[in-house]
Amino acid sequence: MPQFKPFKGIRPVKEIAGFFSTKSVDNYSEEELVQEVTQNLDSFLHIIKPTWEESSLETDEKHKKVSHNLQEFLKTSKSDLDKPSFYIYQLTKPSKEQVRGIVGLVHMKDYEAGKIKKHEETLTKRVNLFANYLSNIHFHAEPVLLTYPHNQRIDLLMDVEMKRLPVAAFKDKQENQHQLWQVENRLNLQQIKDSIEKYETLYIADGHHRMESSLVYSQKMMEEIKGATDSDHYNYTMAMLVSDKELIIRDYNRLLKDLNEHDSTEFLNKLSEKFDIAERGENPFFPSKKHNLGLYLDGKFYSLFVKKENLTVQGLSELDTYLFEELVLKPILNIQDSRVDDRIDFIRGTGDLNGIKNIKAKVDAGKFRAGFFFYPVASHDLEKIADLGLKMPPKSTYIEPKPLSGLTIFQLKE
Repeated sequence: MPQFKPFKGIRPVKEIAGFFSTKSVDNYSEEELVQEVTQNLDSFLHIIKPTWEESSLETDEKHKKVSHNLQEFLKTSKSDLDKPSFYIYQLTKPSKEQVRGIVGLVHMKDYEAGKIKKHEETLTKRVNLFANYLSNIHFHAEPVLLTYPHNQRIDLLMDVEMKRLPVAAFKDKQENQHQLWQVENRLNLQQIKDSIEKYETLYIADGHHRMESSLVYSQKMMEEIKGATDSDHYNYTMAMLVSDKELIIRDYNRLLKDLNEHDSTEFLNKLSEKFDIAERGENPFFPSKKHNLGLYLDGKFYSLFVKKENLTVQGLSELDTYLFEELVLKPILNIQDSRVDDRIDFIRGTGDLNGIKNIKAKVDAGKFRAGFFFYPVASHDLEKIADLGLKMPPKSTYIEPKPLSGLTIFQLKE
Protein backbone atom coordinates (compact mmCIF):
# COMPACT_ATOMS: atom_id res chain seq x y z
CA MET A 1 0.00 0.00 0.00
CA PRO A 2 1.48 3.40 -0.97
CA GLN A 3 2.40 5.76 1.86
CA PHE A 4 0.65 9.12 2.09
CA LYS A 5 2.15 11.57 4.53
CA PRO A 6 1.46 15.16 5.74
CA PHE A 7 4.25 17.72 5.55
CA LYS A 8 5.30 21.16 6.79
CA GLY A 9 4.20 23.24 3.85
CA ILE A 10 5.62 26.64 3.01
CA ARG A 11 2.85 28.96 1.84
CA PRO A 12 2.46 32.57 0.85
CA VAL A 13 0.27 34.38 3.40
CA LYS A 14 -3.37 34.63 2.43
CA GLU A 15 -3.10 38.29 1.36
CA ILE A 16 -0.61 37.54 -1.46
CA ALA A 17 -1.51 33.91 -2.33
CA GLY A 18 -3.17 34.94 -5.59
CA PHE A 19 -0.21 37.08 -6.63
CA PHE A 20 2.44 34.57 -5.54
CA SER A 21 1.06 31.35 -7.07
CA THR A 22 1.67 30.89 -10.79
CA LYS A 23 1.21 28.51 -13.65
CA SER A 24 4.10 26.13 -14.33
CA VAL A 25 6.94 28.14 -15.86
CA ASP A 26 6.74 26.01 -19.05
CA ASN A 27 3.30 27.50 -19.72
CA TYR A 28 4.60 31.05 -20.10
CA SER A 29 6.07 32.56 -23.23
CA GLU A 30 9.27 34.59 -22.84
CA GLU A 31 7.25 37.78 -23.23
CA GLU A 32 4.75 36.67 -20.57
CA LEU A 33 7.55 35.86 -18.13
CA VAL A 34 9.02 39.34 -18.51
CA GLN A 35 5.60 40.91 -18.07
CA GLU A 36 4.76 38.86 -14.99
CA VAL A 37 7.99 39.59 -13.10
CA THR A 38 7.82 43.26 -14.08
CA GLN A 39 4.22 43.82 -13.02
CA ASN A 40 3.95 41.44 -10.07
CA LEU A 41 6.62 41.87 -7.40
CA ASP A 42 5.12 39.07 -5.26
CA SER A 43 5.19 36.39 -7.97
CA PHE A 44 6.82 33.02 -7.26
CA LEU A 45 8.56 33.56 -10.60
CA HIS A 46 10.93 35.97 -8.84
CA ILE A 47 12.25 33.03 -6.79
CA ILE A 48 12.95 30.84 -9.83
CA LYS A 49 13.92 33.70 -12.16
CA PRO A 50 17.65 32.75 -12.24
CA THR A 51 16.74 29.61 -14.20
CA TRP A 52 15.81 31.54 -17.33
CA GLU A 53 17.46 34.96 -17.02
CA GLU A 54 20.62 35.59 -19.00
CA SER A 55 23.78 35.75 -16.91
CA SER A 56 27.36 34.54 -16.82
CA LEU A 57 26.53 32.05 -14.07
CA GLU A 58 26.81 28.33 -14.73
CA THR A 59 23.59 26.30 -14.58
CA ASP A 60 24.29 24.86 -11.12
CA GLU A 61 25.05 28.33 -9.77
CA LYS A 62 21.75 29.63 -11.15
CA HIS A 63 19.91 26.78 -9.46
CA LYS A 64 21.63 27.43 -6.13
CA LYS A 65 20.54 31.05 -6.42
CA VAL A 66 16.96 29.79 -6.63
CA SER A 67 17.47 27.93 -3.34
CA HIS A 68 18.88 31.10 -1.81
CA ASN A 69 15.87 33.10 -3.03
CA LEU A 70 13.48 30.70 -1.30
CA GLN A 71 15.39 30.98 1.99
CA GLU A 72 15.20 34.77 1.73
CA PHE A 73 11.44 34.54 1.11
CA LEU A 74 11.10 32.42 4.26
CA LYS A 75 12.62 35.23 6.31
CA THR A 76 9.89 37.68 5.27
CA SER A 77 6.44 38.26 6.72
CA LYS A 78 4.95 37.14 3.39
CA SER A 79 5.51 33.44 4.09
CA ASP A 80 4.02 30.89 6.48
CA LEU A 81 5.64 27.61 7.58
CA ASP A 82 2.94 25.18 8.70
CA LYS A 83 3.02 22.29 11.16
CA PRO A 84 2.65 18.87 9.43
CA SER A 85 -0.49 19.13 7.31
CA PHE A 86 -2.45 17.84 4.38
CA TYR A 87 -4.01 20.41 2.08
CA ILE A 88 -7.29 20.30 0.20
CA TYR A 89 -7.26 22.20 -3.08
CA GLN A 90 -10.33 23.04 -5.15
CA LEU A 91 -10.49 24.52 -8.64
CA THR A 92 -13.76 26.06 -9.84
CA LYS A 93 -13.77 26.98 -13.52
CA PRO A 94 -15.89 29.78 -15.06
CA SER A 95 -18.04 26.98 -16.56
CA LYS A 96 -18.81 25.94 -12.91
CA GLU A 97 -16.87 22.69 -13.31
CA GLN A 98 -15.24 21.81 -10.01
CA VAL A 99 -12.42 19.47 -9.12
CA ARG A 100 -10.69 18.98 -5.78
CA GLY A 101 -7.83 16.97 -4.40
CA ILE A 102 -5.67 16.30 -1.34
CA VAL A 103 -2.03 17.42 -1.31
CA GLY A 104 0.49 15.36 0.65
CA LEU A 105 3.69 13.35 0.21
CA VAL A 106 4.24 10.01 -1.52
CA HIS A 107 7.37 7.87 -1.19
CA MET A 108 9.76 7.11 -4.04
CA LYS A 109 10.06 3.46 -2.95
CA ASP A 110 6.35 3.02 -3.70
CA TYR A 111 6.83 4.46 -7.17
CA GLU A 112 9.89 2.30 -7.76
CA ALA A 113 7.96 -0.79 -6.61
CA GLY A 114 5.06 -0.10 -9.00
CA LYS A 115 2.55 0.87 -6.31
CA ILE A 116 2.27 4.25 -8.05
CA LYS A 117 1.67 3.34 -11.67
CA LYS A 118 2.42 5.28 -14.85
CA HIS A 119 0.89 5.27 -18.32
CA GLU A 120 3.48 7.35 -20.21
CA GLU A 121 7.14 6.91 -21.13
CA THR A 122 9.58 9.61 -20.01
CA LEU A 123 12.47 11.23 -21.88
CA THR A 124 15.79 10.55 -20.12
CA LYS A 125 17.27 13.95 -20.99
CA ARG A 126 14.30 15.82 -19.53
CA VAL A 127 14.30 13.63 -16.41
CA ASN A 128 17.99 14.23 -15.76
CA LEU A 129 17.68 17.99 -16.29
CA PHE A 130 15.00 18.29 -13.62
CA ALA A 131 16.78 15.86 -11.28
CA ASN A 132 19.88 18.07 -11.49
CA TYR A 133 17.68 21.10 -10.79
CA LEU A 134 16.30 19.39 -7.66
CA SER A 135 19.81 18.49 -6.47
CA ASN A 136 20.61 22.20 -6.28
CA ILE A 137 17.33 23.78 -5.11
CA HIS A 138 16.07 20.98 -2.79
CA PHE A 139 12.37 21.85 -2.86
CA HIS A 140 9.16 20.96 -4.70
CA ALA A 141 6.88 23.86 -5.60
CA GLU A 142 4.36 21.94 -7.70
CA PRO A 143 2.78 18.56 -6.95
CA VAL A 144 2.57 15.56 -9.24
CA LEU A 145 -1.08 14.81 -10.07
CA LEU A 146 -2.21 11.32 -8.99
CA THR A 147 -5.61 9.67 -9.20
CA TYR A 148 -7.38 6.85 -7.37
CA PRO A 149 -10.70 4.98 -7.69
CA HIS A 150 -13.49 7.08 -6.20
CA ASN A 151 -14.07 6.62 -2.48
CA GLN A 152 -17.06 8.14 -0.67
CA ARG A 153 -15.30 8.18 2.71
CA ILE A 154 -12.54 10.40 1.34
CA ASP A 155 -15.20 12.70 -0.12
CA LEU A 156 -16.84 13.01 3.31
CA LEU A 157 -13.51 13.77 5.00
CA MET A 158 -12.89 16.56 2.49
CA ASP A 159 -16.45 17.87 2.93
CA VAL A 160 -15.88 18.28 6.68
CA GLU A 161 -12.61 20.20 6.22
CA MET A 162 -14.03 22.44 3.51
CA LYS A 163 -16.69 23.80 5.87
CA ARG A 164 -13.94 25.83 7.50
CA LEU A 165 -12.41 29.00 6.04
CA PRO A 166 -9.71 28.36 3.41
CA VAL A 167 -6.16 29.55 4.02
CA ALA A 168 -6.06 30.83 0.43
CA ALA A 169 -8.81 31.88 -1.98
CA PHE A 170 -8.40 33.86 -5.19
CA LYS A 171 -9.26 34.09 -8.89
CA ASP A 172 -6.67 34.03 -11.65
CA LYS A 173 -6.68 36.04 -14.89
CA GLN A 174 -8.86 33.41 -16.57
CA GLU A 175 -11.47 33.73 -13.77
CA ASN A 176 -10.66 30.29 -12.35
CA GLN A 177 -11.32 30.18 -8.59
CA HIS A 178 -8.58 28.57 -6.49
CA GLN A 179 -9.12 27.60 -2.85
CA LEU A 180 -6.85 25.87 -0.34
CA TRP A 181 -7.68 24.40 3.07
CA GLN A 182 -5.07 23.29 5.61
CA VAL A 183 -5.74 20.06 7.52
CA GLU A 184 -3.68 20.02 10.74
CA ASN A 185 -5.88 18.26 13.33
CA ARG A 186 -4.16 14.99 14.28
CA LEU A 187 -7.30 12.86 14.17
CA ASN A 188 -8.34 14.25 10.80
CA LEU A 189 -4.83 13.77 9.42
CA GLN A 190 -4.86 10.15 10.51
CA GLN A 191 -8.29 9.51 8.99
CA ILE A 192 -7.20 10.88 5.61
CA LYS A 193 -3.91 9.00 5.77
CA ASP A 194 -5.64 5.70 6.64
CA SER A 195 -8.22 6.12 3.87
CA ILE A 196 -5.61 6.74 1.17
CA GLU A 197 -3.27 4.01 2.38
CA LYS A 198 -5.98 1.35 2.00
CA TYR A 199 -5.42 1.51 -1.76
CA GLU A 200 -3.09 -1.05 -3.29
CA THR A 201 -2.29 1.31 -6.17
CA LEU A 202 -2.29 4.99 -7.07
CA TYR A 203 -2.00 6.23 -10.66
CA ILE A 204 -0.04 9.10 -12.18
CA ALA A 205 -2.47 11.34 -14.06
CA ASP A 206 0.00 14.11 -14.92
CA GLY A 207 3.63 14.76 -14.04
CA HIS A 208 5.44 11.60 -15.19
CA HIS A 209 8.72 13.46 -15.74
CA ARG A 210 8.60 15.13 -12.31
CA MET A 211 7.96 11.79 -10.63
CA GLU A 212 10.81 10.07 -12.45
CA SER A 213 13.12 13.03 -11.75
CA SER A 214 12.25 12.81 -8.07
CA LEU A 215 13.28 9.15 -8.06
CA VAL A 216 16.64 9.97 -9.69
CA TYR A 217 17.18 12.78 -7.17
CA SER A 218 16.24 10.50 -4.25
CA GLN A 219 18.66 7.78 -5.37
CA LYS A 220 21.44 10.35 -5.72
CA MET A 221 20.87 11.73 -2.23
CA MET A 222 20.81 8.25 -0.70
CA GLU A 223 24.19 7.53 -2.28
CA GLU A 224 25.80 10.84 -1.32
CA ILE A 225 24.57 11.41 2.23
CA LYS A 226 26.16 9.37 4.99
CA GLY A 227 23.58 7.82 7.30
CA ALA A 228 20.69 8.45 4.90
CA THR A 229 17.44 6.61 5.67
CA ASP A 230 14.21 5.92 3.80
CA SER A 231 12.34 8.37 6.05
CA ASP A 232 14.45 11.38 5.00
CA HIS A 233 12.66 14.16 3.14
CA TYR A 234 14.44 13.65 -0.16
CA ASN A 235 12.75 10.25 -0.53
CA TYR A 236 9.34 11.90 -0.87
CA THR A 237 7.66 14.03 -3.48
CA MET A 238 4.65 16.31 -3.20
CA ALA A 239 1.51 14.92 -4.83
CA MET A 240 -2.09 16.00 -5.32
CA LEU A 241 -4.55 13.10 -5.21
CA VAL A 242 -7.77 13.55 -7.19
CA SER A 243 -10.54 10.94 -7.42
CA ASP A 244 -10.97 9.42 -10.89
CA LYS A 245 -14.59 10.55 -10.66
CA GLU A 246 -13.54 14.22 -10.43
CA LEU A 247 -10.51 14.19 -12.73
CA ILE A 248 -11.12 16.33 -15.82
CA ILE A 249 -9.78 14.64 -18.97
CA ARG A 250 -9.95 16.55 -22.26
CA ASP A 251 -9.33 15.34 -25.79
CA TYR A 252 -5.97 15.87 -27.50
CA ASN A 253 -6.27 16.04 -31.29
CA ARG A 254 -4.11 15.81 -34.44
CA LEU A 255 -3.36 18.01 -37.45
CA LEU A 256 -1.79 16.58 -40.62
CA LYS A 257 0.34 18.57 -43.06
CA ASP A 258 -0.17 16.12 -45.96
CA LEU A 259 -1.87 12.86 -46.92
CA ASN A 260 1.32 11.02 -47.99
CA GLU A 261 0.70 11.79 -51.70
CA HIS A 262 -2.87 10.41 -51.60
CA ASP A 263 -5.66 12.57 -52.93
CA SER A 264 -8.77 12.99 -50.76
CA THR A 265 -10.72 10.21 -52.47
CA GLU A 266 -7.85 7.72 -52.17
CA PHE A 267 -7.36 8.67 -48.52
CA LEU A 268 -11.04 8.16 -47.68
CA ASN A 269 -11.07 4.83 -49.53
CA LYS A 270 -8.12 3.60 -47.50
CA LEU A 271 -9.78 4.76 -44.29
CA SER A 272 -12.96 2.87 -45.24
CA GLU A 273 -11.04 -0.42 -44.99
CA LYS A 274 -10.72 0.11 -41.23
CA PHE A 275 -13.62 2.46 -40.42
CA ASP A 276 -17.29 2.86 -41.21
CA ILE A 277 -17.46 6.42 -42.52
CA ALA A 278 -20.39 8.86 -42.56
CA GLU A 279 -20.08 12.30 -44.16
CA ARG A 280 -21.39 15.02 -41.82
CA GLY A 281 -21.15 18.03 -44.13
CA GLU A 282 -19.89 21.46 -43.08
CA ASN A 283 -21.23 21.45 -39.50
CA PRO A 284 -18.73 20.63 -36.73
CA PHE A 285 -19.59 17.76 -34.39
CA PHE A 286 -18.08 16.20 -31.29
CA PRO A 287 -17.49 12.42 -31.28
CA SER A 288 -20.33 10.59 -29.56
CA LYS A 289 -18.34 7.90 -27.74
CA LYS A 290 -15.12 5.88 -27.65
CA HIS A 291 -14.14 4.42 -31.06
CA ASN A 292 -15.91 7.27 -32.87
CA LEU A 293 -13.25 9.48 -34.47
CA GLY A 294 -13.80 12.74 -36.30
CA LEU A 295 -12.10 13.93 -39.50
CA TYR A 296 -12.09 17.37 -41.13
CA LEU A 297 -10.94 17.36 -44.75
CA ASP A 298 -11.60 19.65 -47.73
CA GLY A 299 -14.19 21.71 -45.87
CA LYS A 300 -16.22 18.69 -44.76
CA PHE A 301 -16.54 16.71 -41.53
CA TYR A 302 -16.60 12.91 -41.42
CA SER A 303 -17.60 10.58 -38.59
CA LEU A 304 -15.44 7.43 -38.44
CA PHE A 305 -16.41 4.32 -36.46
CA VAL A 306 -13.68 1.72 -35.89
CA LYS A 307 -14.67 -1.67 -37.30
CA LYS A 308 -14.83 -4.26 -34.50
CA GLU A 309 -12.35 -6.62 -36.15
CA ASN A 310 -9.65 -4.00 -35.56
CA LEU A 311 -10.12 -4.03 -31.76
CA THR A 312 -7.60 -6.79 -31.13
CA VAL A 313 -5.04 -5.50 -28.62
CA GLN A 314 -5.98 -5.80 -24.94
CA GLY A 315 -6.00 -2.43 -23.22
CA LEU A 316 -4.55 -0.37 -26.04
CA SER A 317 -7.58 -0.96 -28.27
CA GLU A 318 -9.55 1.09 -25.73
CA LEU A 319 -7.53 4.14 -26.83
CA ASP A 320 -8.60 5.95 -29.98
CA THR A 321 -5.21 7.64 -30.18
CA TYR A 322 -3.56 4.18 -30.34
CA LEU A 323 -6.02 3.00 -33.00
CA PHE A 324 -5.35 6.18 -34.98
CA GLU A 325 -1.59 5.49 -34.90
CA GLU A 326 -1.96 1.83 -35.90
CA LEU A 327 -4.76 2.16 -38.47
CA VAL A 328 -4.07 5.58 -39.99
CA LEU A 329 -0.68 7.10 -39.23
CA LYS A 330 1.60 4.11 -39.79
CA PRO A 331 -0.03 2.17 -42.67
CA ILE A 332 -1.61 5.01 -44.66
CA LEU A 333 0.45 8.11 -43.93
CA ASN A 334 3.81 6.42 -43.24
CA ILE A 335 4.26 8.36 -40.00
CA GLN A 336 6.01 5.72 -37.88
CA ASP A 337 6.87 7.87 -34.84
CA SER A 338 4.48 10.72 -34.12
CA ARG A 339 6.82 12.09 -31.43
CA VAL A 340 9.42 13.20 -33.98
CA ASP A 341 7.70 13.43 -37.37
CA ASP A 342 7.10 17.07 -38.36
CA ARG A 343 4.22 16.11 -40.68
CA ILE A 344 1.92 15.84 -37.67
CA ASP A 345 1.03 18.40 -35.04
CA PHE A 346 -0.95 18.12 -31.81
CA ILE A 347 -3.71 20.47 -30.72
CA ARG A 348 -5.33 20.49 -27.30
CA GLY A 349 -9.07 19.94 -27.26
CA THR A 350 -11.68 21.64 -25.11
CA GLY A 351 -14.13 18.80 -24.55
CA ASP A 352 -16.70 20.53 -26.75
CA LEU A 353 -17.28 22.04 -30.21
CA ASN A 354 -14.91 24.95 -29.56
CA GLY A 355 -11.92 22.62 -29.90
CA ILE A 356 -13.31 21.19 -33.15
CA LYS A 357 -13.78 24.70 -34.54
CA ASN A 358 -10.14 25.41 -33.72
CA ILE A 359 -9.14 22.43 -35.87
CA LYS A 360 -11.35 23.65 -38.72
CA ALA A 361 -9.84 27.14 -38.55
CA LYS A 362 -6.26 25.81 -38.74
CA VAL A 363 -7.01 23.50 -41.68
CA ASP A 364 -8.96 26.23 -43.50
CA ALA A 365 -5.99 28.59 -43.07
CA GLY A 366 -3.99 26.28 -45.34
CA LYS A 367 -1.10 25.19 -43.14
CA PHE A 368 -2.63 21.76 -42.55
CA ARG A 369 -4.30 19.34 -44.93
CA ALA A 370 -6.61 17.57 -42.45
CA GLY A 371 -7.51 17.26 -38.79
CA PHE A 372 -8.53 14.26 -36.66
CA PHE A 373 -10.31 14.56 -33.34
CA PHE A 374 -11.22 12.11 -30.57
CA TYR A 375 -13.59 11.39 -27.72
CA PRO A 376 -11.73 11.97 -24.39
CA VAL A 377 -10.01 9.00 -22.76
CA ALA A 378 -11.95 7.69 -19.74
CA SER A 379 -10.19 7.60 -16.38
CA HIS A 380 -10.84 3.85 -15.99
CA ASP A 381 -9.09 3.24 -19.33
CA LEU A 382 -6.13 5.29 -18.11
CA GLU A 383 -5.99 3.05 -15.02
CA LYS A 384 -6.35 -0.10 -17.12
CA ILE A 385 -3.38 0.90 -19.31
CA ALA A 386 -1.28 1.48 -16.19
CA ASP A 387 -2.38 -1.82 -14.60
CA LEU A 388 -1.35 -3.72 -17.74
CA GLY A 389 2.04 -2.01 -17.76
CA LEU A 390 1.30 -0.40 -21.12
CA LYS A 391 1.96 3.14 -22.35
CA MET A 392 -0.30 5.59 -24.16
CA PRO A 393 0.71 7.28 -27.41
CA PRO A 394 2.06 10.82 -26.90
CA LYS A 395 -0.48 13.58 -26.26
CA SER A 396 -3.42 11.25 -25.63
CA THR A 397 -4.93 13.36 -22.83
CA TYR A 398 -5.06 16.85 -21.42
CA ILE A 399 -5.79 16.48 -17.72
CA GLU A 400 -6.93 19.04 -15.15
CA PRO A 401 -6.43 20.41 -12.59
CA LYS A 402 -3.00 21.74 -13.50
CA PRO A 403 -1.43 22.27 -10.06
CA LEU A 404 -0.17 25.79 -9.40
CA SER A 405 3.47 26.49 -8.58
CA GLY A 406 4.13 28.01 -5.18
CA LEU A 407 0.70 27.49 -3.61
CA THR A 408 2.39 25.00 -1.27
CA ILE A 409 6.14 24.26 -1.20
CA PHE A 410 7.88 21.21 0.26
CA GLN A 411 11.53 21.48 1.35
CA LEU A 412 13.57 18.39 0.61
CA LYS A 413 16.22 19.26 3.19
CA GLU A 414 15.11 19.79 6.78
